[in-house]
Amino acid sequence: MSRHSKALKTAGASLLAVSLIVAAGCSDTSWGAECDGQRMPAGVYINQVLSAYSEGMGKVDNTEQTNLWKNTIDGEDFTSWVRTRTQENVYEYFAAEKKFDEMGLSFDEFSQAQITYAVESQWSYYQSIYEENGIGKDSFQKSIENTYKRSELFNAIYGKDGSEAVPQEELLANFNQEYINLDQITLSTMDETGETALPKEEIEKLMEKAKGYQKRIEEGESIQTIAEEYQKEQQDSSETVNVNTNLTMQREGSSYSATFQENIKSASPGKPIVFEDDKSICLAIVNEVTTESQIFLQNESYLLSEIKSDEFEDRLIQWGKELNVTFNSAAVSRYDAKKLKITKS
Repeated sequence: MSRHSKALKTAGASLLAVSLIVAAGCSDTSWGAECDGQRMPAGVYINQVLSAYSEGMGKVDNTEQTNLWKNTIDGEDFTSWVRTRTQENVYEYFAAEKKFDEMGLSFDEFSQAQITYAVESQWSYYQSIYEENGIGKDSFQKSIENTYKRSELFNAIYGKDGSEAVPQEELLANFNQEYINLDQITLSTMDETGETALPKEEIEKLMEKAKGYQKRIEEGESIQTIAEEYQKEQQDSSETVNVNTNLTMQREGSSYSATFQENIKSASPGKPIVFEDDKSICLAIVNEVTTESQIFLQNESYLLSEIKSDEFEDRLIQWGKELNVTFNSAAVSRYDAKKLKITKS
């Protein structure tokens, strides 16, 4: 699940951090934080710092600022933001560990196999970066396992049989509010170079062809059948064909042209439309999506995450704050994000 900025609470969390960080009593930096006798190994703590730093890099207010540490996130000093986010990551980690056990959850063989694969594949790719910053494989595995515990918790709460299961109808409403599912065939109006428009008479012929396809669909043929026919036809032609069946477009923030978006948004579900775009003629059908639609079933988990991931993360942080979490001041100082070897400036 994606992480999201907690701009409204970072100021309070920064102040709270002063009282939560305790003196280590010595220079033991083998652990970063502790909760009810369970110590977070230094490598796991460093991973929380790395995660906060990486997340912060994608949220800076001024991407042109060459010195990242002089930047801000939602108006907050970048350094303070990363430190606060690190603390929140620690809270989430301990909360997931505690709740996973309290709810009697466990990994089945499939999940355990996924964890093993994730550890081995990612470690082989990131090993040098992690080891250079003090993260060993055991700590890396604990972090991966914690991520999977969060996923199990999320599903146990919001999933189909969860304690606060989200109805399919709510997920469907979210899909239809945020996305449009469609099928389309694109007939290019550009020459082979893709830079020069075809002669007017050729574009008119393409429009006639598209309208012919439109009529056939209105009479009962499927756009998939026509797409297959058109693709075969182009094997012996210089025309460029682009067929996208089961395409999903965002209602807002889409990269499609304004003309394309306007026509698709105004189309009635199930009725084929033909229109000319900047460099093509488009034949498209907006599909009516239901809880039985393949596109919905394929994206049900994603939709659930979109709706509930922020709420779930907030709850994890709050649960973590309610636990008896203390931070090792020596480790916090030693593993500050500014001292990581992957940072710049």
